[in-house]
Parts: sequence; structure tokens; C-alpha cells
Amino acid sequence: MKSFFLVLAVVMVTVNLTAQDRTETGMYFVGFSDKTGSAGILDNPGAYLSEKALLRRARHGVTVTETDLPLPGSYVNGVKATGVKLWLRSKWMNGVVVAAAGPQLDQLRSLAYVDTVYYVAPVQYDRLAEEPTIPSLDHPAPNIGTIPVNENFYGYGWRNIEAMKGDSLHVWGFRGDGVTVGVLDGGFPNVGYKYFLGYEDEATIPANYDIVQQDSTALDGSTHGATVLSTMATFRPFLFVGTAPAARYVLFTTENSEGEHRLEEINYAVALEIADSAGVDIVNSSLGYTTFGEKGMNYVYEDLTGKKSPASIAASLAFERGMIVVTSAGNSGSDPWKFISVPADAENIFAIGALNSDGSRAYFSSIGPTPDGRIKPDVSALGVEVTAMTASGRGVTGANGTSLASPLVTGLLACLIQAVPGATNREILDAVRATADQAAAPDNERGYGQPNFAAAYRYLMQARK
Repeated sequence: MKSFFLVLAVVMVTVNLTAQDRTETGMYFVGFSDKTGSAGILDNPGAYLSEKALLRRARHGVTVTETDLPLPGSYVNGVKATGVKLWLRSKWMNGVVVAAAGPQLDQLRSLAYVDTVYYVAPVQYDRLAEEPTIPSLDHPAPNIGTIPVNENFYGYGWRNIEAMKGDSLHVWGFRGDGVTVGVLDGGFPNVGYKYFLGYEDEATIPANYDIVQQDSTALDGSTHGATVLSTMATFRPFLFVGTAPAARYVLFTTENSEGEHRLEEINYAVALEIADSAGVDIVNSSLGYTTFGEKGMNYVYEDLTGKKSPASIAASLAFERGMIVVTSAGNSGSDPWKFISVPADAENIFAIGALNSDGSRAYFSSIGPTPDGRIKPDVSALGVEVTAMTASGRGVTGANGTSLASPLVTGLLACLIQAVPGATNREILDAVRATADQAAAPDNERGYGQPNFAAAYRYLMQARK
């Protein structure tokens, strides 16, 4: 825990100092100095982590640490006693987000256990309930049965999967069964409509939670998340089959359509915490941050170390706990910025670039390296004219961007997790890099190249003999 809090201090230094001194009503992050008195105890992790989460950690040899403990109730109550409105809790960041103003900020900074208070966004939403209840993320998986794996049956989805030899995984029976995939985005309207994903039983509609507005449904908002989800989850025989149609999905709205602010990065971190606690195996986040609605929050290239953004730090914490986090590299390749975005800069995140249909880099796909010389993106996948469901859920369309390349890879990684259940997250990602089409000479335009998931499966199986 202490090491993360030291890293978090670096994040706070990067926040514009004038923003820290602001006194107008807004959303503020309040960070605690420790977790003294936390209700959670290290020898009883079942009180705050699901059985699935504990099994994933055990498979990776990961122990529960103080970072995983809930926030001390006395600290939270002390913050609330100042009259602020509590909005979010983050055990990994060891703090809360509150709506506060004026004298309240001075009171917060005077609390002995508070070591930082900084501005993250204007107040944009309100809620009636002080403490919303996060719904159960446990739900049944879609039952798609035995299916033929061919271009006719997969319809417009065939092009998405065939280039990365993902069809071989499906032929061998690996379509994401038993794997839980988290998806972080801006909203998922219409996915509850029967013909969007093709699920016959409404009970299999993905579990979801809106962290932005703090309500019980993410099945509204931006259509971007629905488009992303469809590339993985759709099962519409003879029209469109996604890359992991048998996986279970958990949806989180973390992106705020009202404007770009640093609070979205904290939303991202909180979503990963919830996903970890629920036992999610792999996460897709087709999101990226470089510039914000207020210039004092903007990043510069030198910030892309993976250690400055709460989202990037949380992605690394999720990896340490056995999860795989996949993200889009960004679509700034032809812009003056040109480089990857946050959280693609995280060391252990799997950042995905975009390719044309001939395997060449799409002109818009963001490039590396990171300032400390790490290769980014990690790999690249089809990102031009990617088949996805239309916003209405009644047909298919072609979409462009690393936002579409990322879920194609995420879905096939879910299939690989099913195929080699004993493999660690690092072993799986190393195998994908080692068998991609330019593994011998990776660069900062395509990374290790286009994955070959059939070869990655063989690589893993050979390594485990």
C-alpha cells in the first residue's frame, strides 16, 4: 500500500497548483495518509473480495495487501461531517471524491488523516441516495451451444476474427466460455434489446453499473460502448458473430459525455477496483486521455510514464492482481500529438494499435515509444471498417479506430484464457507478443505486430509441457 500512495503523490504533483487552491463548488479528490482502522482485515479477504477474485489471485500467487482493504469508516465519516457530499470511494487510491466548496475545503485539509485535496471536475450530476448500492455482478453466461465456425455462419464478423487466426480458437471450442470480461466506456444503449447481442434470455444481458451518474444502469448514454461491446459479444448467426460470444460481460460507464476532466480517470480506477472484487478476468477500455476541458489538467508527452495518471496506475494494480487490461492506443497518429494516450502508457496494460485490411498501420493509429523508451502499442489489429452492430441493434456497420481494434483483441484473449486456464496473465500476453507477425523486430508503429492466436495457443501449450 505504501508504495502506491507514494506513486499517488506524484499524480498529485502533476495537478495544476491553481486547481488545488480552488475554492468554488466542484468535485475534489480527498486522499488519506493511511488505512488505520479499516474494517477489512487481511486474514478475512472473503469479506470484501469475491470467491472468483480470490481464485484468480491464488492462480497468480498474489496475496491480499492493505491496498485491497476498504477505506477506514472513521475517515470517511470525518469527511462527511464537514458537510461535503460524498460521491466516490477508492480503496486503491485510498481516498474519496466529494462535492465541496469554500470553507469545506479548508476543513478537509485540516483533518489529520487527509494528506491531499485537489480539484478534478465541476459538479455535473446529483443523486438522491447518499450511498448507492452497487448491483450484483453475477449473472448467467449466454448459452450458444455447438456452432459451425465458417464464413457463412459468422457473417460480417468473419473478417474481424479470421485475420488474427481467432477462428482456430473457436474451431477448437474456445469462445470465451467461463471467462468474465469487463468493459469500460461511455454507455451501452440498446444492448438490452434482444436482437442487439442475440441473447435469447434477458437474464444473460450483461451486468452493468454507471459510475459517472452513480445509478444502477449503464444501458444508456453514448453509443460508443455498445459498438465496442458488439464486436466481442454479439451472437447473430448468419449476420454477425463476435470474437468471444460465449463470455460473460460486465459493463461500466466511466466516460462522461458532459466534458473531459480528471475525474474520468478516477472513475476508471474505481471501475477496475469493482471489476477486481467481482472476479473479472479481463477488461477492455477503448478510452484515452491527453487533453481536458481545462488546460491545467492536460498531459504532456513526458507524463506518459504509466505512473502519473490514476487510470494508468490502477491498470498496473489490476495486472498485479491477475487481471488483463486491454486498451486502445489512441487515434492521434496523424495529429501533432501523434503519441499514445493515457492509460495506454501503463507498463502492464496491453495497448492496441489499428491496422488497415492489408496489415499496414492505419494512418490515425497513435504511436510510441513512451518517454522511458518502452515499445507501444503492444500489438495491432484491424481498425478500419471493423464490423459492429448499428446503434439501433437492427443491422451492422463499419467503424474505424483503435477503439474497435482493442475489443477484437480482448475477445480473443478471453478465448485464450479459456483455452489455457492455468496460464498467468503475463504468460498469455508474452505468448501473444512472441507469436505476432513482427515479434522479431517490434517497432513503435505496430508494436509486435498483428497477433496470431492459433500460434499463441500452441506456444502456451508447448511452454507448459
